[in-house]
Amino acid sequence: MNATTAHIVVIRRGDVIEGHQLRINGGGSGLSKFFSSGRYGSPEKARRAAELEARALGLPKTRRKGGSPQGRVLCTSPTGQAGIRFVWTHTALEPVLRVHASWMDKRGRPRQTSYSVERNGLEGALDKALLARTSCGAPQPDRDALLRQLRREYRTKSLLPA
Repeated sequence: MNATTAHIVVIRRGDVIEGHQLRINGGGSGLSKFFSSGRYGSPEKARRAAELEARALGLPKTRRKGGSPQGRVLCTSPTGQAGIRFVWTHTALEPVLRVHASWMDKRGRPRQTSYSVERNGLEGALDKALLARTSCGAPQPDRDALLRQLRREYRTKSLLPA
């Protein structure tokens, strides 16, 4: 069975806040309620009324936008560390191992870069990727664990198809 979710959305017309809408499980027919700023006296009072209604219906407390905390390790992370992964790229001569770093900049835009192990060395590529990722305030991952994984990954080069 699906868990019930609730969130409150600001309804605007241009720069004017018309009110707030309480949406249950994404909204839809019978699953939303509008709280007008005019009826409740101000946008803040309309939001409070929407929060009170959600509480009265026994809905979970609404969360602010933004999702998960910065630096959260995804379940799909191949390295077990946030924002760092190792990728083999195939060039005309041979496969090249690269250390990829990804992060969100201070404006919330996704950024990424990668460094060649062939050009920078194992530790150099890893250190450059970690510096790029942490320069925006992202948490520092476990460098020693990443270096052990990178060395293990580099040893698999002979097993790769040409």
